[in-house]
Amino acid sequence: MNCLPGDTDVLLEFGRRIPIEELRNRFEDERAIVAGDESVASPIQLFTERENAAVYEVETETGDRIRATADHPFLTPDGMVELEALSEGDDVLVQPFRGLEDEEPDEFTVVSKDDFADENPQLVRSLEDRNLLPLKSTDEAFNRLLKLVGFHTGDGAIGHGGQTWFYAEPEDLESIQEDIRAVGFTPSKIYERERSHEIDGNSFETTEYSVRSSSKGFQKLLCELGAPDGRKIESEFTTPWYFDRLADWQKALYVSAYFGAEMSAPSAQHDKNLYCPKVSQNRTVDAADAGEQFMREIAAFLEDVGVETNRIERFETDSRGKRETIRLRLGIKNDSKNLIRFFSTVGYRYNRQKRTQSIKALQYLKTKEAVIDRRSEIARQAKAMADGGTPVTDIKSQFDVNERFIERSVWSGRNGRPRPPADFPGFEEYCETVTVDENLTTRTRISAIERAGECSVYDIGVTHEAHNFIADGFVVSNCGVRMMRTNLTYDDLQGHEEELVNSLFANVPSGLGKGGVVETDVDEVEEILERGVEWALENGHAVEEDLLCCEDEGHREEADASKISQKAKERGKGQVGSLGSGNHFLEVQRVTDIFDDERGAAFGLEEDQIVVLIHCGSRGLGHQTCNDYLRKIEKQHQGLLNQLPDRELAAAPAGSQLAEDYYGAMNAAINFAWVNRQLIMHRTRQVFERVFDRPWQEMEMELLYDVAHNIAKKETHEVDGEAGEYFVHRKGATRAFPAGHPEVPAVYRDVGQPVIIPGSMGAGSYVLAGGDRSMELTFGSTAHGAGRVMSRTQAKKDYWGEDVRDELRDQQQIFVKAQSGATVAEEAPGVYKDVDEVVRVSDELGIGDKVARTFPVCNIKG
Repeated sequence: MNCLPGDTDVLLEFGRRIPIEELRNRFEDERAIVAGDESVASPIQLFTERENAAVYEVETETGDRIRATADHPFLTPDGMVELEALSEGDDVLVQPFRGLEDEEPDEFTVVSKDDFADENPQLVRSLEDRNLLPLKSTDEAFNRLLKLVGFHTGDGAIGHGGQTWFYAEPEDLESIQEDIRAVGFTPSKIYERERSHEIDGNSFETTEYSVRSSSKGFQKLLCELGAPDGRKIESEFTTPWYFDRLADWQKALYVSAYFGAEMSAPSAQHDKNLYCPKVSQNRTVDAADAGEQFMREIAAFLEDVGVETNRIERFETDSRGKRETIRLRLGIKNDSKNLIRFFSTVGYRYNRQKRTQSIKALQYLKTKEAVIDRRSEIARQAKAMADGGTPVTDIKSQFDVNERFIERSVWSGRNGRPRPPADFPGFEEYCETVTVDENLTTRTRISAIERAGECSVYDIGVTHEAHNFIADGFVVSNCGVRMMRTNLTYDDLQGHEEELVNSLFANVPSGLGKGGVVETDVDEVEEILERGVEWALENGHAVEEDLLCCEDEGHREEADASKISQKAKERGKGQVGSLGSGNHFLEVQRVTDIFDDERGAAFGLEEDQIVVLIHCGSRGLGHQTCNDYLRKIEKQHQGLLNQLPDRELAAAPAGSQLAEDYYGAMNAAINFAWVNRQLIMHRTRQVFERVFDRPWQEMEMELLYDVAHNIAKKETHEVDGEAGEYFVHRKGATRAFPAGHPEVPAVYRDVGQPVIIPGSMGAGSYVLAGGDRSMELTFGSTAHGAGRVMSRTQAKKDYWGEDVRDELRDQQQIFVKAQSGATVAEEAPGVYKDVDEVVRVSDELGIGDKVARTFPVCNIKG
């Protein structure tokens, strides 16, 4: 908290940047850009400040700079790391797009009801119902419409019957769909068709992708906002009439979307220089002047934001039919500093390929500029030393550069800045070494960290689960549960709490991002998805008894790894054996109460015994798999979704191919989750061995049970007196099969399946047994935890993480360690329901019977 000086720029939604200090009185009305799985906008929920804090300046090899306090976390390839733990040579992740300075737009009415005087009243009402009439320049919907109009001007078409078409790659069309929905309309699915082309006698095939809106209101609104109607080559459109009245960042929404459709991507001209990005149009002779005016208006905007352009080119082309055409072209000057300004402030929208390439171009050009700046400084110093009488041979020994460079600097003099060295890579070679993630971040190396005095510092908090935001270009700040019993007592543990919580935190990866107990590749992930805990057993991370005490013995036969996307597998390969974030945790507990002696003995539990509870799931792999299939469901079953009271209920109809694919993918993700918890348990055993100096087998660290949360399974149940197969969705629930059920492990079949109900980290948890009435009342289910009574946003307003941690330690002897104070605040005991009451209801209903109660000793969180 409280980590950035007031002049640090924060990147906001719609490509705006603002000094963090200026968010003080308006943060609740803004959304900051977050580097989550993708680059997204998230509401800001918190603003803090502190006076007289020591700050340090971080500089990277690409010339990026930021000042921050020592405890300020930076996103690195290994997750969030506080500045004090970083050194020169370490890598951090940056998002190089900086945006334009925020400014309040002049408020005026862009479109009013009068503009639709000749239209059907029903069309007008549809726009009014969506709060689009009147449309003002300060409306959020207007900003989204600016992007849609800009892109449509480049790569869209107005069709008959109210159809409005957009053409792009599928991932870019998904962004267009999101903005169409955001302004209140329903986009179509993404269409694809094969197209034949012939250029200079050469024939070839391409795949064309498109999205349309069939709303006449949407079409009329876009045309009123300046989208060209009819054949663009014959049209006399320029920029929209209101363009000059917009704030620069609003103009950039329109222009960058147009560039996403029409401007060339960054590419190498020769070796170390880039071509100037160009945008061109064909117009008929009659419309050519309007086309040139359009180019001039765009060039004038670019000049206003510090981007220089070349002279507009105008030349005749081959005639089309009976009409002569003129080709118009506008290019961005390819001076390195000019291109850096362009790519970092305007760039491209609705085109991920061009945005990705522009980030690589930015990093390449900034690296080249930093190298040239260093060589300029060496040349200046060498000349000064020579003028002072230092022999050239001595000067050469002072600098790690080519000797000829020193000689030319001293004897020949230089006109202008030096060139980069001969071994500096060309752009294409550089691109092969640079990766840009889905969230548009890329890594760069720290070149210097220096003390930079003291000043007031500020921080913001976002609602997004990634809990980060972009500051000066830097990124800053399926589940289930298993219980393992031991033969240790609370007396054995006392005095070791601090050592144990620190060792567990250091050895069990937690928090967002990558990092697991083991390193795996995609092939191994596929094996885990197919085989579950059998993979862990074969690779030395489990023993046979672990499988016997796991739901389904840690393996779902219906798993189909081929139904999981490559993107999900890539996310999963770096997270095998990690807790993640949110409400996931690893907790060392002591048994405080035994309510059922017979079942307690069957479960191997007794009072004062130490147990370990592990709560986590399938991490990024499961989250990505869910997202992948939700998008497929939206595309294939839009009609069904429109009938649902809440889109969160989206599902594929049972029996459909999509439902079968999703079920196979979900079962594979369940296998992954079981392996994830198994590896964490295996690592926990190793930590206990080191802390207590004895083998884990001597401490009888055995799995009591692992039960899944938040999954759907095909099960046989009796409904209306008849047995049938059903999909049982346990969302916010867990399985609770009674005694005698064939799917309960043999060792527990006489007493019922163990059920583990976590509470808060200040209230304890429960072990239940599946109740006799669970099959009759709840399809063999009960609650899977205490459940929240307060949102994470409100929790961070009401609680201070450090205070919660200190109170738990001082008043209840509970030792907590987490990646951040915000995480502790989000999981404060007061934000959860009374777990005692939740369990009382389950017990009295007979769906889950009380066996034992546990209380926290040590807790680690992401």
